[in-house]
Amino acid sequence: MKHKFAIVVFLAVALSSAMAQPIHAQTKVGYIDLQRLVGESEMGRKAQQELSVMREQKEALLGIKLSELNKLKDYINKEGATMDPATKKDKIEELQKAYKEYQRLVADAKDDIEREDRDLVATILSKADGVLKMVAKSQGYTIILKDPNAIGYLDNSVDITDAVLKELNKN
Repeated sequence: MKHKFAIVVFLAVALSSAMAQPIHAQTKVGYIDLQRLVGESEMGRKAQQELSVMREQKEALLGIKLSELNKLKDYINKEGATMDPATKKDKIEELQKAYKEYQRLVADAKDDIEREDRDLVATILSKADGVLKMVAKSQGYTIILKDPNAIGYLDNSVDITDAVLKELNKN
């Protein structure tokens, strides 16, 4: 019990002395717009082009699969009345299987694109982190916010996105 009381007293003294310290008068706060960084940097534009190519390839494959699915559906609709019941049942099961396969391909394509997008953004932000620190130090910032939307208000004068983009595009 005495041990717990001593810890509480120690923490109270430590907190009160920490709070009594004056806030550094030269604190300079800035922020960076990560969406602009990804969208406007050379790396970001290249990544978006690569992602666009990937998306087009996935859409082309899905288009082929959808066309095959529609052909089978049309065949069943046209010929279903003249098919014997066993054949019709087999074709309907084949259509259902093909539809499930198509849905799985759509979900996989979406997941692949989203994963690639996250990976590309993470790579850009990782590279930009070093540039961000260099720009912040050179301009005398002590704090840089990466999510200005979490703050009620930030003046545009503390936005260092342009400076970071300029440096990032040099590399």
